[in-house]
Order: sequence, then structure tokens, then C-alpha cells
Amino acid sequence: MGSVGDHHCDVLILGGGIFGTSTAYHLSLTHPDPSRIIVLDRAHVPSPDAASSDINKIVRADYSKAFYMDLASEAMESWTKDPLLRSYFHQTGWVMVDEKDSDLADRIRKNFRESGRPDTSADVTLDDVKSKWGGVLSGIDTSGYSKAYTNSSAGWADASSAVEAMMNKAIGAGVRHEVGEVDHLVSDGQKLTGVRTADGRIFTAEKILLATGAWTPSLMAPFEKTMKIADEDSIQKQIQAAGVCVAAFKLSEDEARHYSQMPVLIYGAKGEVMPPNYERLFKFTNANTFLNTKPHPITGQDISVPAPDQKSVPRALQHESTEIIRQRVPEILDNGRVPDDWRLCWDAVSPDQNQLITRHPDPRLSNLYFATAGSFHSWKFLPNIGRYVVNVLNGKSNGQEKDKAWAWKRTWSERGAHEKVLPRAQLADFK
Repeated sequence: MGSVGDHHCDVLILGGGIFGTSTAYHLSLTHPDPSRIIVLDRAHVPSPDAASSDINKIVRADYSKAFYMDLASEAMESWTKDPLLRSYFHQTGWVMVDEKDSDLADRIRKNFRESGRPDTSADVTLDDVKSKWGGVLSGIDTSGYSKAYTNSSAGWADASSAVEAMMNKAIGAGVRHEVGEVDHLVSDGQKLTGVRTADGRIFTAEKILLATGAWTPSLMAPFEKTMKIADEDSIQKQIQAAGVCVAAFKLSEDEARHYSQMPVLIYGAKGEVMPPNYERLFKFTNANTFLNTKPHPITGQDISVPAPDQKSVPRALQHESTEIIRQRVPEILDNGRVPDDWRLCWDAVSPDQNQLITRHPDPRLSNLYFATAGSFHSWKFLPNIGRYVVNVLNGKSNGQEKDKAWAWKRTWSERGAHEKVLPRAQLADFK
């Protein structure tokens, strides 16, 4: 059995996804003794269940909100220039087709014009989408779409490899990475003191950062009950665990050469297609997210939780995803072909799709911090988001705009940063 003091540190980071990894890296650059920083995750790097562990992820500054365009442009400086990360970034460009009733592309392009940065976007016709890039997208269904544009600065990154490289850099600087399944948060009745793992170890720290993504609400629920946290201060009001279905095809060498001509495709609000990666995996996402609401085993309250098996995708959900694939690259489904890899990817989603990077509002929990709510669009901020988390940990402002966007909220009013990912179904609906 463990005891308090087994593993004591200055900062305990729970979770090794992009928030935990980026924070550990940036903290290692400024902390006087990086060995006093512990990252605790249920798995070795890169943690396979994390939303950040993936075949590939989009890197782009194309946002309808100038706030995120600025943050992403800052990240892209690192993606294109930082020796640690630039080899993982593939600047293929992207093409976005926009629905007839949507103003999304117009709002994004307006932000580019007003940003003062070089505008690397350009209009293309729907016919161009079908004929350019070696005709890779010749079969795309453009009914219901009115326009398209490209952006040559965008692309994709080797997701798991980039996270692994950054975490290993932090570990090389002295940060300790421990593997363990967090069983529950530990308090002395007055404040949070640490966490207990399933194998009985206890980790204590001066400051504890939950970078636990979709697992945050279920982890917090029993602790909130123990501490009698006010309902309006429940983490359930801030974020929910949401899932999305991801499919990938294993391509032949000839197929990989063919599809590697394409940019990232943004198919309106329906999802994306990614160029094949070095393992010749051709990935399709969609934006139909869902909750997985279950009674919490300890508190009994209904909470959305990640499904335990990310590879178990219900047949109806596979069918829905396949039909969206058919609209984009129909020939990949010729002769009854089906995806070779399925995954349910889980992330924490906030009502306005802003991240939650803040200290807990209850004065008894002044040592508890959050860096979460990726809302399915935060991976690209791996290079820079941790710098802002470190400021929060150190009690420093990130400026009025960032502080407000990432704060604990009692009301939700703004139009979201990534509205298409708000969950509208339950996993159980897909039989």
C-alpha cells in the first residue's frame, strides 16, 4: 500500500495528451528543478486512449474567430520553424467546400484579410476541386455546396509522434513521467492533497493540474460530492465527454502515391479527409459527435464517459460514417471495400468550444487547476498552449481576452469556436 509522501512534487500533471505534454515541456523550461514535476498517465507515451494520439491531425489557422486564428498562427510558427516539431508537419494545404447556407468560409476569409498577416487563401470553384490535385477528389458530391477555397499554409501533422517527441524532450530535461490509473482524488477534508492510483500509490503535490480530457467529469464527480461543491461549480457545467467516429483505410503503395496528391479536405460541416500518412493510412473523420451518458458508479449521477473500448464501433455508426465517406471519395468503397481501422475518439467539449485553462473557483481548491476542453480542435496548439497553462499555474494573467475565453463560466453567451462538434446524439442510439 502507498502512503502520503510516496510521490510528492511541486506540480502534478494528470494526463499526457497535448495539454499535459505541452505544459510539462514549457514548465521544464522555466522551473528551477524539473524533477519536481510529475506527469501521471495511465499509459506510456504516447498515451493510446488520448484524443491527441492519432494517425494525424489538421494544423491550420483557418478560424471564424480571430482569437483562435491568432493562437493558431502562433502555433504554426513552431510547426514550420521549431527543430523539435517541424519534421512532423506536412504542409499540404487544405481545401474547404462550404454549404450553400453557410457563412463560415466568408467569416474565416474576413479574418485573414483583417489580421495583417499574408493571406494564403484563394477562391477555387467546385469544378476546380474535382479537377485539381490529380483528380483525387473527382468523385466528391458537391450538391448542397456553393463555393470552395484553398489555403496553402495549412496541412497535417504526425499526431502521436509529435506528442511523443515533446514529452520526451520534457523528460530529458528532468520531468518525471509515471504510469498509473488514477482511482480517485484525495482530500484531507479541507482541500485537495493528491491522487490515489488503482495500485495504491499516492501522489501529492503543491499544485495539481487536471489535463484529463474526456475523463475529467467522471474523475471529478466523487470528489465534488465529498467536498460538497456547489452545483454551479460542478465540472459537469463546464465540459462533457463527447465521442466521434474515425475511420481509416490501409492503402497500397500505388493508392498512397495517388491520394498523397491531395490537400486536407474540409467537407463543410460534415468532417475531413486527410492525406495518407507514412503508414499509408487514409483517414476520414466526421463531425457527428455523441455523448455516452451513464450513471456514475459512485455518485449515481448521469455523466457522459468515454466508452472503454475505442475500437468497438456500433454497426449503425459504421454505416453512417461510411455514407459520409461515400460523399467525399466514393471510389475508395468500390467492390464492397470497408475501412480497415475504426476508432471512437473522445474529447472534452465545452458549450462554447473554448478550452478550460483556469484554477478551480472554490477557494478550498486553490491548488487545483484545469487544462482541458479540447473540443476536437485543440491538437494544433501542442507547441504553444502549455506556455499559457504555465502562466495560470504561476498566477499570471494571459491577457484579458485569453483569461476570459479560458475561464470558469457561469453563463454561456458567445457563438462557439467549433460549433459543428457539439454532441447531438447518444452512443446508445447507434444499435
